[in-house]
Parts: sequence; structure tokens; C-alpha cells
Amino acid sequence: MSVASTLTLSGWRWRQHDKANEDWHRCVHNKPTTEIFTDLIDAKVIPDPFIDENERHVQWVGEADWEYACDFQYEADSSHSRQELVFEGLDTVATVFLNEQDQILESTNMFHRHRVDVTGKLRPGVNTLRIVFKSALHYGRELEKKHGSYRAFSGENSRAHVRKAQYHYGWDWGPLLMTCGPCGEIKLETYNSALIDVFADARISEDLHSASINVNFDAIVDQDVTANVTVTAPDGRVFHSKAALGVSTRETRGSLSFEIEEPQLWYPVGHGPQVFYLVDVAIINGDQQPLHHIRKLVGIRRLRLVQQPLNGEPGTSFFFEINNKPVYASGSNWIPGHSFLTAMTANDYTSAVDKCVKANQNMLRVWGGGIYEHNALYEECDRRGVLVWQDFAFACAQYPCYPEFAATVKREAVDQVKRLRQYCSIVLYAGNNEDYQIAEMLNLTWERDDHSRDWTDTNFPARTLYETNLPDVVAEYAPGVPYHPGSPWGGEGTTDRTVGDIHQWNVWHGSQEKYQLWDKLVGRFVSEFGMLGFPVAKSIRRYVTDPAQRYPQSRVLDLHNKADGAERRLGLYVLENLRVNSLDLDSWIYATQLVQGECLSFAVRSCRRQWKGPGQEYCGGQLIWQINDCWPVSSWAMIDFYGEKKLAYFMTMRDSASLALGVSRSTPELKKLKSPPPQILAPPHDLAPKIYICDVWATNGTLQDAQAQIEIRLYDIATGALREDKSIGIQSLPSNRTTELVEDLTVDDQTAIQAIMRDTRDGHVIARASDWPQPLKYVTLCATIDVSVSVLDGKLEVRANAPVKGLVVSVVPDDRDVEFEDNAVDIFPDDVYTILARGLKKDDKVEVRYYGSDF
Repeated sequence: MSVASTLTLSGWRWRQHDKANEDWHRCVHNKPTTEIFTDLIDAKVIPDPFIDENERHVQWVGEADWEYACDFQYEADSSHSRQELVFEGLDTVATVFLNEQDQILESTNMFHRHRVDVTGKLRPGVNTLRIVFKSALHYGRELEKKHGSYRAFSGENSRAHVRKAQYHYGWDWGPLLMTCGPCGEIKLETYNSALIDVFADARISEDLHSASINVNFDAIVDQDVTANVTVTAPDGRVFHSKAALGVSTRETRGSLSFEIEEPQLWYPVGHGPQVFYLVDVAIINGDQQPLHHIRKLVGIRRLRLVQQPLNGEPGTSFFFEINNKPVYASGSNWIPGHSFLTAMTANDYTSAVDKCVKANQNMLRVWGGGIYEHNALYEECDRRGVLVWQDFAFACAQYPCYPEFAATVKREAVDQVKRLRQYCSIVLYAGNNEDYQIAEMLNLTWERDDHSRDWTDTNFPARTLYETNLPDVVAEYAPGVPYHPGSPWGGEGTTDRTVGDIHQWNVWHGSQEKYQLWDKLVGRFVSEFGMLGFPVAKSIRRYVTDPAQRYPQSRVLDLHNKADGAERRLGLYVLENLRVNSLDLDSWIYATQLVQGECLSFAVRSCRRQWKGPGQEYCGGQLIWQINDCWPVSSWAMIDFYGEKKLAYFMTMRDSASLALGVSRSTPELKKLKSPPPQILAPPHDLAPKIYICDVWATNGTLQDAQAQIEIRLYDIATGALREDKSIGIQSLPSNRTTELVEDLTVDDQTAIQAIMRDTRDGHVIARASDWPQPLKYVTLCATIDVSVSVLDGKLEVRANAPVKGLVVSVVPDDRDVEFEDNAVDIFPDDVYTILARGLKKDDKVEVRYYGSDF
């Protein structure tokens, strides 16, 4: 009796399907997954669509049909009685042939997983698998003719019919590149008896003192076997149990339960350790020979989405509670990390999550216009303690719900939820991205209070998916994980700031508010908001090859900016806020990144300020749009496609620290308002001098009360002179909330405020914050600013004789492998600012830029 074996197929070749007598081209790599764009680039058939204007020249690829083939060995003398081909994902409209004789599979859903019985169909020796991929564009257009047109707000309308990564059709940050290919691994599994699926369902008591791990497993066995289950605790404790399984040619199910006293718990980053129980399931024959085994890592945690009335405010809260501790979610939205998914590596996911953690983020939202991500992302989020908000794969469209579509979506949901349910980092499934918002925009007919569960005959048929089919799947296959019908969702509509989550796009989109009014835009949970910024110059040089095209409004850079409003809105926000003396590319990059950082910093501080303790969780989290890019582009990302951090990354990192300070500036009239004013309160002909009032607060995001020394200083920006010291001494900072420290501090429009938090034991700086008159374009800077930078091994020390805004340090030349741990900082007199820098040497040349350095 032999052990089950697995062979992962690789060594692909490809050709255009609808081209007569086309020769096969062998992939230059030997990876198990591939796709047509990367293979065409490798073969130099097409130019890299990420470079220059090449996107325009490769659109024919998505209009064509393609095919892939690979050969694999099968040993006919194998003692295994059963052979199966397992497909982890096919992108998208695929017909699969085995040895040119048998059509073994048709798939029209990129998110389906397939297990195909090929017993008796394999030849001894070499076998050939061939897959024909039909153009998803043509397929979608055929479905559109058959079932009608449904409105889509990015890409063509036909995408609503096709279960393919929707961003492939083009988005307001991504290109139109309709790729295809064997995007998931394909494996030949041969066995007599094998485990098909294992799910370890961990439940914990309300008091956290006892837990159970119910180990459920599906198997196919050709004889009586024993399932041995071992659970090993993080502290080394071992639990054993076993169950008998009888002969079955179909899947048979077994279940064993383990009771654990005083379990060791998994926590999100910043709240406790990330520990796991190892669950090992093995099936063993009568001779005690192991036939197959599967291992799972299980994190035990108690999860709640808390939506309850608040003290003194309308609506309800919206925050996550892990192990009975409220968690403020400070994070980002995640889009697919590449337009060509097979180009992503496990290291790419590890690096991305590491950057999130270093930015003091504890949540990622896997956005619905992309994919159900690779296991590597969720594994790393589990390991690092990053919570995951998981959208189902619907975004910005009016989707259908005819029977065939509903059926394929249900199977998709089952396949993906079963795959993902083992990850303890996943704390929410949401039905879609902005589809209720689309329904409102299109004035679709629907009543929120109609709970009939079937809306397929209305003009909002997909509501049946979001409120019936998908929640039913989550309830059955991932019990204990909350379900949210969509994002945004709640209250009287998708813009209700008092219930559920909102996407706050009234900065950039919508009413295009001034970002200084972000404190009037906060909701119970802000799951999207953003501001666009250019990538760094080093990145632009990589995708704009002609130096003559390296200016802000060039044809190439415009093509690499897909945003609605694009340069017009970006210009509006830059020119409204900054003095612009030059429009050379380096100056524009700095200006757009500074505005992006300022905007996101205002937003993060405003949201976090509203986390005020039990009964006062007026904002339970904010998720920045977005953390990453899928190609080289000017976008809302804080980290560009090549992994370079924009200024916003550092600015929001400081705002999201476990111990942080915040400062705000307003007028008495504005401070009273709960929403942005309906009209300008200070029209151009109001010539009276302005007096502003400032508040200072501290956030303690840890689970322990703290004490800190708080220093507050007011500086004359034009001279650098200290106007006033308003330090308030040692302050108590209760755990897991924001504490107001100073209210209505009076300042004028030429005063900058610096706040410093120091450790009471040794005086070292824990946090800094500053506030400047707004807009910055009106500020009179010191004419004799003197910035000095001391370069040491592994760090910089920065000093200035007057307040300095947005100081950025960089190594020249920029191809040196130096990583700054902080940047885009405000510098004040008599305060040495130390920036750690991995790889920095004391003889490195360091360049400095700050707001006004080019005036």
C-alpha cells in the first residue's frame, strides 16, 4: 500500500489558438503557473505594457484566443487506484483536453477550483494536458447580448457577466490588460485513500478560559482506515484522538473534537502574541502505514463585530473586538499587487505585509475588484497579526443574477470560503465593493426594509447574492466570521456616517472638500478614503524611458494616471494648498506627495481622535485607499509599484503609532459644525485678522495605561523664535483610547505648533506632532532657514534654526540600497530629529528637500 502522491505540472508551452499553423512557444521559465502577457513579453512578441505607451499597442492580446499545453509523466505500474487532476484556478474561459482525446473540463469562472477524476484516462509514460482559453472580452459580450447589459463603472459593461478579476478590464488606477492562462497550480494526485479537505474550527468561551477545536475532514478511501488527529499547543501540550472511516468511493466525512482549558490565544499586532495550534490529520491503514496527511495552523481567537448604541451620538458603533478587547483598525486597502498575478511571489506578499506592520497598520481590506488572494498573503497576515477584511469579488457594477450566474457565484463562494476559513486573520466577509452605491446612483428600485430574500425579478437582482446567497455560504462554511452585505453599507444609505462603514470620497471625488475639513467627514468606520500622488522619480525613470517625456503633463505620464479627474483634480488640490514655484518633474513629485501625505494625515488623525473609549467608539477604524499598485502609475497608493514609499507612508505611520499625538487648528465657527460648511465661511472680502483655536490630544493604542511628559511649543514661522511654551507636564493616558489634552489654544496665522511626548523615566521622545497654518501657500517661511544633517553609520541627525515643513532625506545617487525608517518630517528649533537608516554609511551623500527649499 503506497502513500498518496502529488505531481505539480509545469513546463508550459503556448500559442495563439485562432492562428492557423501557429508553432508552440516554450515558456522561458519552469513555473507551475503562467499567463499570456508575461509569456509574450518573455518571447519578445510584445513590448512590456508597463513601459511608456506600450499599453496602447498590446490590446489585441485580450481580443485573441490562446492555448497552453504541458507534458507530464505517469507511471503505469503505480499501485494507486485513483488519479485526479486538481485545478486551483484557470483565467478564465477555459476548455481542458487530456491527450487530445478527452475534453475533461470546461470552466468559465476564474475563482473556481476543480477536481477532475481521470482514472483510466492516463497513458503510461508521457501525457499531455492542453487548455484553450477563449477571449474573456468576447465571451462577456456574448453573455451581454444574451442576458442584457448591466452597468459597470470601470471597464466595459460586459465585465459584469464574467467571473474574472474585474480590475483586468481597467480601473481608475490600473491598465486594461485582459490576460489569461493557468493562473493557479495544476496537480496530478494519485492515491488509494486520501484526505480531500481539513477544517479545524476553533471556538472559545466568552470568558476565554476554555476552547474547543473541532477537526472536520473529508476523505476518499478504498479500505477501512483510521484517521489519527494530533493537536499540538504552542506550549508543547499534545492532544490525540482517532476515528474509523469505512470504504467510500465518494467523499466521506469525519469529525473529532478537542477541549482545551486555558487556551493560548491569537491576537492582532499590538494587542498580544500571534500563536498557533498545529493540527495534523493522518489516515492510516490496518498495518499502521500512513497513507496521507494534512497539517493546519490554527489561531484561536474570539471575534465580534460590535454594532451597538453610542453615548451622546446617533447611530451605532462599528468596530472589531478580539478576545474581548476592542481593536481600533488602522490600515489600508489592498489591490492585487500586479496586473499579471503569476508574477507575484511569496516574498512579495511577505514584504508587503512587513511594510504594513512597520507603518503601524493592523488591517488590510482585500478589495472586491481584485481576487481572493493567494494563500501567502493570508498566511503572512496570520503570522504578523494583521486583520483581514475580505470582500467578495464584485465591484462598482450592477451585477446580474440569472440562474447560471447565481449558480457559478455560489460555487465560487463555497470554493473560496472553504479555502480561506482556516485563516484567523480574516475577521469579516463583505458582499461587494460599492455596488449598493451604484444602485443609489442608478436609482434602482429597491426597498431596504424588504426582507423577501429574492430580488431576482427587480432591476437590482444582485441584491439576492449580497443578502441571501453569500451570507448563507459564510454562515455554513465559516461560522463565527461576521458578514457585511457590502462596503459601504449601513444606515439610511451608503453615505450615512452614523451606521456601518462609509467610503469617504468627498475629498477628491464628490463635493471635493478641503482636506483640512476631514474632522467633519469622519464616520463610524471609514473603509476607503484617499488622495493621489506621483511615484518617486526613481520609479518614473524606470517606466518613462524617453527623458523628453519626464515632465508632469507628458503624454506618457498622463497614460499612467487613470484617475477620474486626473491632473485637473490633482492640480486643484496642489494649487489650493501649496506655493508652486516650479513645475519641473521633481518639484511636482514633491508637491503631489506632500499634499497626499497632508491629506491622509489629516484623515487618520481625525478618525483616530474619535476612538474615545467604552461607549464612545465614534470611529472604529480607517482604511486608507490604497497601500499598493498593480503597475507603474500615479495613484492613491502609498507604496508605488516598484516598492518605493511615498511621503504619505511615513506621515501616516507616525499618526498610527501605538502612542501618538494629534494637533488640530480651527476657528470657533468651524469647530461647532458636525459637517463641512454649506458655504465658505471666510469669503475673500472678509479682511479681518484671523485668530485660530487649537486642540491637542494623545492616543494610547496599547492595552496598558500610560503616563507621559507633554511639551507644547508655539513658534514664529518667519523668524524661528519661540513665542510661547505651553507644556502641560506629566499626563495620564488611559489605554486603548484617545485623551484630549488641551482645548482652544489661541494662535495666529503665522504660528506653528510642536507637540512632543516624552517617556517620564528617561525623557526620550515617544511621539511628535505639529500643526501649521492652512493653506500652506499663504505661510511666510523663514528667509534664513538653516538645516544641518549629520550623517552617521545607520542614522541621520537633523537640526534646524526655524520650523521646517515636510523635510525629505535621500541618498545620492538613489540606486544605493538604503532604507530610511522615517521621512517627510517637520523639524523645529532645539529638537534634534534622529532618522534611522538601514545601510547608511557616514560617508554617504545625503540630499535634503523641504517645503520652501526651492523658493
